[in-house]
Amino acid sequence: MKKIAKFILTVLVILSVFSCDKYLQEKRYTDVGYDYFTTKVGMEAAVTGVYQAMRWYTGAYNTTDNHTGAYGSTAAGNMESYYCLTEYGTDMTWEGTDGGMKDAYNKYLTSLNPNETTLNNFWNNNFKGITRANTVLMYLPKVTDMTDAQKTQRAAEVKFMRAYYYFDLVQHFGALPLVTQGNVTQVVTDFKRSPVSDVYKQIISDLVSAYNVLPDIGQQSDRGRATKWAAGHLLAKVYLTRDSYDAATRGGKASDLDSAAYYAEAVINSGKFALENNFAMVFDQDNQKVSKEIIWDVEYTKDQLFNGAGSSTSDGGNQLHLYWVTQYDVKPGMIRDQPNGRPWKRVRVNPNFCQSLWDKQNDSRIYKTFKWTFYCNNPSTSTKWVANYYYVNPATNAATSEVLYSPPASLVGQPKQKAGDTCIYFSPKKYGALSPYSTTNPKQTLLNDANYRQMLIDTYKAPYIMFPQDLYDTNNFPAMLKWLDTQRPDINYQAGSRNFHRARLAETYLIAAEAYGRKGDMVNAAKWVNVVRQRAAYSEGETKPKEVWRFDGGTNNTVNTKSAMFVTPAQMVTPKFPSGVSDVSPFVDWMLEERGRELYGELNRWEDLVRTGTLVARAKLYNPESAPNVKDFHKLRPIPNTYVDRLLPKQAPADVQNPGYF
Repeated sequence: MKKIAKFILTVLVILSVFSCDKYLQEKRYTDVGYDYFTTKVGMEAAVTGVYQAMRWYTGAYNTTDNHTGAYGSTAAGNMESYYCLTEYGTDMTWEGTDGGMKDAYNKYLTSLNPNETTLNNFWNNNFKGITRANTVLMYLPKVTDMTDAQKTQRAAEVKFMRAYYYFDLVQHFGALPLVTQGNVTQVVTDFKRSPVSDVYKQIISDLVSAYNVLPDIGQQSDRGRATKWAAGHLLAKVYLTRDSYDAATRGGKASDLDSAAYYAEAVINSGKFALENNFAMVFDQDNQKVSKEIIWDVEYTKDQLFNGAGSSTSDGGNQLHLYWVTQYDVKPGMIRDQPNGRPWKRVRVNPNFCQSLWDKQNDSRIYKTFKWTFYCNNPSTSTKWVANYYYVNPATNAATSEVLYSPPASLVGQPKQKAGDTCIYFSPKKYGALSPYSTTNPKQTLLNDANYRQMLIDTYKAPYIMFPQDLYDTNNFPAMLKWLDTQRPDINYQAGSRNFHRARLAETYLIAAEAYGRKGDMVNAAKWVNVVRQRAAYSEGETKPKEVWRFDGGTNNTVNTKSAMFVTPAQMVTPKFPSGVSDVSPFVDWMLEERGRELYGELNRWEDLVRTGTLVARAKLYNPESAPNVKDFHKLRPIPNTYVDRLLPKQAPADVQNPGYF
């Protein structure tokens, strides 16, 4: 997106004019007039401003004031934003040790209320993007030095973006103020929320308009701009969502699943995209600008100005690399470094899903999604062998006098690792010795003493620090690799340069599969899902991780596992972690699992559970921190006070606020 980068300085200059000083409320300044947007340069800067609001999703341009919504510095160092809304409070993700958003979003405590900062920032940011889109559409006809074709394309781009912002908002908040006209002269304070069905109609209208106009190419030369196929992918997802659980509220139609399949297959058959041969390459940082699997990205580079980084290295960029990293750097033999990341330990994968959701003998995604091994980079602090290792009372965590293991005398006093040796190993093995650790179960229950003893002996014998699954906790867990950024300029730098994948072909296949399956056409559902699963298999000649044969019952060979990864329609109605919701089909539960296997950590889980009507059931069953408090009204977020407090005349609470929050 090199050309877009040229406009960043211009955008920053005019943001005070172009952004809402208050919610959906423009303010005219005399030093920079709106006439600037009647020029090509001004209009291109304005369009860039519409895209720029996407930076908030990854931590860039966070806001410091709920009420002005002004973009501010992040010198305090905490750039938590959209991941809190999409990962916490779900079945697949549990909380880590640190972070201030866990109580609101993972535990569903009363801190999830109309004043919550991240929620207000989300609302402000997306309506800022919508307002910018409306302003572009208002001024675009007045630009005299752009061709009609250029104007038509830019109008389609901002309609795509307006639809994107509204789609994310409607999934979280339900009924919304539906504003599609630009306004730079009047102060409006009597916005009313439109029905959810009307919001979906507008989203689809914008996307169809964009789809019919945007260029029929894989990526524009300015990477990050919308294309026909980005609109097609999002249209398929919107139609699938509209006719999911509670379709009547969304205005779902009998043809929506047909439309979802139609647009998904149009993208698949366009010839513009292809799955990476190896799942690991989807998130290979050196491959992100050339991957044929990516349909639409939010672009980042190593240029600090382009990434929005200011004088503080905590400003801007893609900061998702921070959140899924385990606390490796305080362990003996380790020190913080670039390859392993900066460990903010905000979120971790549900250990039960980690154990059983993936077919660990045949599905390569489990070992390509998570990081299991850390290699010694600080040997002067390595653990030394001791003469005796003792039984530890699981109730008190205190060592007893009972010796469980004594190593050979020749090892005593010697370091367990030298530089480059395995230092920390998160074993996928589950001994069944202890109940899983969570913040609601910090004192793990002893399940089987014989298994517990064997687990201790195995950890003592290991020439590294070993965490079997029974010992995973909020500090110690397999880190997620997808967003890890090894190309930052230093170990503490936050403004990462990874692209933010928002649409990729594997999800398009899964959308098509779900649409067909929910229509009752399981043959086509299996056809499309098997394309994704065949890529997930180990390829012929590919070396399998040692875990496959050491712990998972597999074989140490380089034979492909494609046949084992193939599923039949009958297998697609046997989920491993069913929701138990009576009117949710086993196929939908199975598709949620397949989406989790492919898309874990890609910031869509909460929306998937809400649209399928399984959020409450799955959170209660599979997230011990969410279970005590999650209720049916949590399928919507509270409407932020940024909106409610400024309404004049005041409206009835039931008209402006979602149930459960007033």
